[in-house]
Amino acid sequence: MPSGKVHDWVTVGTAAAAVPVVYLQVDSLQQPLAWLAIATYTFSGIWLSSDLDIESSAYKRWGPLRWLWWPYQKMVPHRSWISHGLGVGPLLRAGYLLVVGSLLAVGAVWGAQRLGIAWDADPHSWLRNASRLFTDYPAEWIAICIGLVAGGAAHSLLDFAHTRLKRMF
Repeated sequence: MPSGKVHDWVTVGTAAAAVPVVYLQVDSLQQPLAWLAIATYTFSGIWLSSDLDIESSAYKRWGPLRWLWWPYQKMVPHRSWISHGLGVGPLLRAGYLLVVGSLLAVGAVWGAQRLGIAWDADPHSWLRNASRLFTDYPAEWIAICIGLVAGGAAHSLLDFAHTRLKRMF
């Protein structure tokens, strides 16, 4: 398998190569969606790496927050279709991070309310507002999903190609 540095260089290099292509070839009205896809691609490749299921450079990159990925590591076998699948892996990791982050935010507000240092927040209004993000910005969510999947696919395809070449030679 390629090292974490190789995966990072491929991610950053391909994202950088996409910048002039988007600038020169994509209609100016569609460019913000393309930039969003490139940014999400880079985030997916660097921060939501397929190797978060092991103690890897991607896992260590999370620093003091790497404990967030401990349950994921226990649930997902390394190099399985769940972690390295071309579509499901990056979307699962993004969903996992979204759920864990939401639970932590709700828990923090709940704890602050109990201590009397937070406003009285209605979780139902939070859910309504969050769901409006999905319905009001469908093109942006498509660009985000394309970036997430492409970033994960770049990692997995590099792993598959490396393994295939090792077997051939």
